[in-house]
Amino acid sequence: MQRKTFLVTLVIVAFVASALIYFSLQPKAPSRPTIQPAVNTTQPQQAQNASQPKTKPPTIIATIEASQGGRVLANGTETATWNSSRPFTLLLKAAPDTCYAFDHWEVNGTKHGGPDLALAITGNTTIRAVFYKPLYTVKINANATGIAAQINGENHTLPANISVPACSTVEVKPLETPLYKPLNNTLKITVSSDTNIMLYYRLKVKGVLSTKILVDGKPVSVDAAVEPFENIYMPSIFEVTEDGWMHIRAKSTLIDVYVPWTLTRVVIEVKLVEGSITVTRYCEWNLTIIGYEVPMGPHQPVLEFVGCKPANLNPGVLVGVTSGKRYPFEVPGAVLLSLYSPYGDAEAYVRITAYP
Repeated sequence: MQRKTFLVTLVIVAFVASALIYFSLQPKAPSRPTIQPAVNTTQPQQAQNASQPKTKPPTIIATIEASQGGRVLANGTETATWNSSRPFTLLLKAAPDTCYAFDHWEVNGTKHGGPDLALAITGNTTIRAVFYKPLYTVKINANATGIAAQINGENHTLPANISVPACSTVEVKPLETPLYKPLNNTLKITVSSDTNIMLYYRLKVKGVLSTKILVDGKPVSVDAAVEPFENIYMPSIFEVTEDGWMHIRAKSTLIDVYVPWTLTRVVIEVKLVEGSITVTRYCEWNLTIIGYEVPMGPHQPVLEFVGCKPANLNPGVLVGVTSGKRYPFEVPGAVLLSLYSPYGDAEAYVRITAYP
């Protein structure tokens, strides 16, 4: 009985051992990976970026300035500071104040001209408009020679030129001379541009004038006189330049220019503006006057006397011979300028050049 039980047990053990050996020799199945819960990887990244500042592009800044005397309009406004993250353009216009003028732009220290400027801004930029107070010229003249005027408290022989800043006040006081009395009162003007001022005088001693002729090309002062006839007018303008040109304007006048008789060759140039002019030269005489007179103008703009006779007449020009009673103001060698206009003032420019 015991033997039978032993055999049964042995059979069971052998079976179990065989089974174990069988299963141990079979290939193993691959192990399954461990599955983790699903994680949203995007949201945490966004949260992380939100907590850190973003990198911004650099800001471009343009600063606009103006010196004393004006202002600047940028794109139509007076905005002084402009900024952007991208390049931009400014349309600049310089606007000077009264009494000032625009000079130049300074863009980061570099000069640019013109009051209007289109500027591309690609980096930080400083723009400055420079203004200044311009100087203007004031010219003061008179209708007679040997005249002086007081200009801002200082005496000046006329003609005179002075320079003053814009919007300055200039005071001109005409000064009386032994021969001339001023017709203008003191003038006071505010200068806003180049200015011309003409002062008018009249002779205190009727008929006395002073003028210039050219002797061998050099200006020489000589006397002149307006003949004292009742129908003769004093010239409203009698100006003489340094190069000998006489500017004469009058309704009707006779002016004797005392060219010395020793200057035997005399050349007269005429630029006639209005009316008519006749030129006469007196000859040497005792009690009787003798002179040769020639109408001048475009037909005879230059006339030459040798002695007292005309020498270079153009075709068709008539010569008149005058004679008669000798007046004290009619002296040998004198050149008589006769101006006349039936409508307004006669006007002419005359220059006399004389040679020994």
